[in-house]
Amino acid sequence: MSQVMFNWLDSKFESIESVSSRYRTNKPYPIVSMDNFLPEDIAVDLYKESLSIPTDKWKEFTRNGSHMIELNKLELTPKAHELVSYLHSSKFLNYLEQVTGIESLIPDPHIVGGGYSRSFNGDTLQIHTDFNWNEQLKLHRTLSLIVYLTPDWKLEYGGGLNFYDKDRETIVFEGNCLFNTALLWEYNKYGFHGYTEPIASPENLNRTTFRLFYYTSKSTYDPNDPPHRSLYWVDPNSNEPIDNKLEK
Repeated sequence: MSQVMFNWLDSKFESIESVSSRYRTNKPYPIVSMDNFLPEDIAVDLYKESLSIPTDKWKEFTRNGSHMIELNKLELTPKAHELVSYLHSSKFLNYLEQVTGIESLIPDPHIVGGGYSRSFNGDTLQIHTDFNWNEQLKLHRTLSLIVYLTPDWKLEYGGGLNFYDKDRETIVFEGNCLFNTALLWEYNKYGFHGYTEPIASPENLNRTTFRLFYYTSKSTYDPNDPPHRSLYWVDPNSNEPIDNKLEK
């Protein structure tokens, strides 16, 4: 999968200015929808893989009337594992940084809050704002990426994320969850979103997604131990590690 994905990404760089413009000009916070995000056969394979995972391996999410099931155990999902290797790669991070203008993005190897999710007929995702801190990484959430994987999904089935203003009254962006569409948005404390209308899909069809989150560090270096390259020498007087080039 990896080489196919990297070749696919090369083609995406050709339209990066258009994607970046749409992302950065959305108000009050940046967000963009991207069609044909993955090679179609890979998106289909991911959907099929999600269907093959036994029900008892999924975790149920219910909060304030919302409902979905989630799975981030990539040892059970080899195709998703390959996808994450691509979406966490230096090349893809470089792509995201060019689209968003955000530097020094950090992926999450633990997939906290991410991975596969499935929602069903009658499910909703009540309006909410996202978590802002990854406790395992001690990092601030910066970007969210969600890829929709259900073939033959129709707009009338619902399940598309609506994004609201600070007062949760005005919709500022309407997303859809059509097959192989991706949404990318920047974390905002007031970035309320969800879908309150119950999904109206056929009983045998579920809203399947794959989600990843990206982070940045707001830390600064320790003035008592400023950034340096590897130190191979020791000061004979202080017994502290030093850089030989700094010696006079």
